[in-house]
Amino acid sequence: MSGASPGAEYKIKSACAGRMRGQEGGVSGRQSRYGTSRSVKLKLMSDSTFRIYGTLDPHVHLRSMEWSHKGTFATETAAALAGGFTAVLDMPNTPPATIDTPSLRRKKTDMAQQSLCDYGMWLGADPNGLIPADEMRQLARQVCGLKLYCGETTGGLLIDEDLMECYVEAWPGPGPIGLHAEGQMIKAFLNAIARHGKRGHICHIPTADAVKHLAAAKEAGVRATAGVSPHHLFLTDRDLDTLGPMAVMKPPLGGGADRDALWEGLRSGVIDMVETDHAPHTWEEKQQHQPAFGVSGLETCLPLLCTAADAGWIGYKQLPELVADAPRRVFGLPSAPPDTYTLIDTKARWTLDATEMYTDCGWSPFDGMEVRGKVTEVVIRQQAVFADGEVLAKPGDGIDLYEVLDETD
Repeated sequence: MSGASPGAEYKIKSACAGRMRGQEGGVSGRQSRYGTSRSVKLKLMSDSTFRIYGTLDPHVHLRSMEWSHKGTFATETAAALAGGFTAVLDMPNTPPATIDTPSLRRKKTDMAQQSLCDYGMWLGADPNGLIPADEMRQLARQVCGLKLYCGETTGGLLIDEDLMECYVEAWPGPGPIGLHAEGQMIKAFLNAIARHGKRGHICHIPTADAVKHLAAAKEAGVRATAGVSPHHLFLTDRDLDTLGPMAVMKPPLGGGADRDALWEGLRSGVIDMVETDHAPHTWEEKQQHQPAFGVSGLETCLPLLCTAADAGWIGYKQLPELVADAPRRVFGLPSAPPDTYTLIDTKARWTLDATEMYTDCGWSPFDGMEVRGKVTEVVIRQQAVFADGEVLAKPGDGIDLYEVLDETD
């Protein structure tokens, strides 16, 4: 296609900048929406409603534990349901970082008590060095993959190229090795997984150069996949002037050519899936001299993708592959059962409003944007867990998808 991408065609309304939290009283003490009552596998249900089976966001930072002031497993899995996701895979860099047996046990216990949707967890690479091989093999069976942080980000898990090589060589699988990186480190990672015959996944792929390196690696038979985040698809570095700290994340926003390459990679299949990189921070943390990296994304992802489909930049028939089938396949989960699905009214036209979202942070870079497509119902194992704008699930309803897999092996 020619012309502007959806990020350019569907401009965030200029009013968005005026609604930035903190300009009129801030969001300190904001009450979470969770817990209060208020008002192909793509199946056409009516003239405007589609059903997608087994939606899975493979890249979220749910907070809780030592960062419960940013959000909890309960509030952020409520946001997942409100956004149309039946399951999420949580990243390891919320302290205490998930890098060994005690930290994984702690997170599993907390999530079992709090999670409203189904879930899995990533294991993080310890920057102090490899954990014992026996422990790594035991942990690998309980998680979706190993995450390597090879670029600046939130948390203290940054590793260098030498340690990256060691982890790539040592990881036993079966899950892939996920990468957070920018620039030449992405190419170095692709070379490393090729040398060691491992599966690798580039998280939130950010630039045209990264897409080019990924395409070449796939062409050469390297077992590499990638996900792209909605903020990199819909925003560019030019939006920093309007959005300020709400547009600060890692990897950072690229230019228009990067955004166009990401859309083309998504259409062509070079990029395998969409992942939100949901990473809430308080408004006060975003207002610091060095704003915290990250944005919320669970409740805006599907409406943004429907907006893109409405504009013709992707097809509606691609959505199940991007948000359900590919994530499940790459991260070793079975195809979604017919009793777990999301209904979307693709003709709904509405305006995103951060004050109405379930995520606890109370702001979004897409606040004020007119979108197409609205999640109307989410069902997990025949139980309605979201309907008519209200989360119906309770803490503890979600299950650990990898614990279930381990029991059935």
